[in-house]
Formats: sequence, structure tokens, C-alpha cells
Amino acid sequence: MIVPGHVGGHWGALHVDFTAVLAVSALTTAALCLAGLTAYRRRGSRAYLLVTLALAALVAQPILGGLAMVGAVGPAAHHTLEHGADAVVVLLVLGAVYDARRTGRRREVER
Repeated sequence: MIVPGHVGGHWGALHVDFTAVLAVSALTTAALCLAGLTAYRRRGSRAYLLVTLALAALVAQPILGGLAMVGAVGPAAHHTLEHGADAVVVLLVLGAVYDARRTGRRREVER
């Protein structure tokens, strides 16, 4: 059977191309989450915390994809969890924007 978009080979039960994409995605989103955590530690505001949590939810998505690929998570559960993670990201970002607009005031830049 030919799978659209599947160009790599297999290494046991793993699809090499899917594994590479998931690994790169997990590493880059983890680095982005670490940057968000650093920004939160420096700023300490609730909006930064919410953005950091949204980035952490993005890290969960390639992990879920990897678990589904090796069979640890079924297709239905994977689909539901992925959409749940998307909803969590949207809600957290909206919460961060709301919080920043509610508590933020324009500050004069000292020169």
C-alpha cells in the first residue's frame, strides 16, 4: 500500500521520514517552550505564563504523534488528544491576550 506523503523507509515498526519530522518538531517546540519559560521567569506575568503553557501544549503534539506511530495510542484517541491540544493552545493564547490587555498599561520609555 502506498501512503501519500510517505517517502522514507522503515526501521522496524518506525517510519523513518515520520520519525524524523516528529523528532525535529519535538526538539524545536521544546526549544521554543524553553524560551517561553525563560521569558516568563524574567517577566513573571500571568500572560507570559499562559503563553509558556500554550507552548508546552505544542510540545505534546509531536509526542502524541510518536506514541500513535508506535501503537501506544490508538488512532481515535490520538485524533481526540490532538484536537484537545489544539483547543488548549487556543484557549491559553486567548487568555494571555485577554490578561495582557486587561492588566497592561502603556509605559513611557525612559531615554
